[in-house]
Amino acid sequence: MAENNEFISSFFIDRDPFLAGLRSYALENNVPILRPDSASLLLTLTALKKPARILETGTAIGYSAILMASAAPGAEIETVEIDPDMASLARANISRAGLGDRIRVILGDASEVLPALRGTYDMIFLDSAKGQYVHLLDDVLRLLPSGGLLVADNCIFYGKVFDEPSSAPHKHRTIVVNMRAFLDGVLRSGEDGGRAEFRGTLLETGDGMMVAVRL
Repeated sequence: MAENNEFISSFFIDRDPFLAGLRSYALENNVPILRPDSASLLLTLTALKKPARILETGTAIGYSAILMASAAPGAEIETVEIDPDMASLARANISRAGLGDRIRVILGDASEVLPALRGTYDMIFLDSAKGQYVHLLDDVLRLLPSGGLLVADNCIFYGKVFDEPSSAPHKHRTIVVNMRAFLDGVLRSGEDGGRAEFRGTLLETGDGMMVAVRL
């Protein structure tokens, strides 16, 4: 299995030198960004969807926003970051990439920013605080039209989501409970007899990526 993983991972490289430089910076400075296989999947999904407007939560150094911009030429991206230092660094990286006119970094907590957003987005990518995904779902439903694509990263949460919340370490228990509620809300929507809002799946790519289409 290890050899298989190494073979599969050999395909996940940053062909863009600028993105490769950002990945090196992230590794050297312990900044969490998309794992290579997750980045490859996000790049592919964005290229397939061809979104005109993208919303992201969790900008970090701007890696994934720049990645999505490269896959969807002309797309406008709004990305939300809670850390002022990260937001500043992301803006600098986005400017260096020549994408300042297409990517807007919004400083703030996603749970406070999303309720203030108007209009719709063809694609929403969640990569912020994992325990908050479920609290963003109402706004995701408001902002994502029929046919819109929802992608969420770190949904397996280092494998902790597989186990009952009661067996998770106390400091992670709330995150596990909330992540399970989020996955239920998206992937099991309509099972209670109500209207199904999404059709999607959970993949073991990276730390778990959920991909769903708004019905």
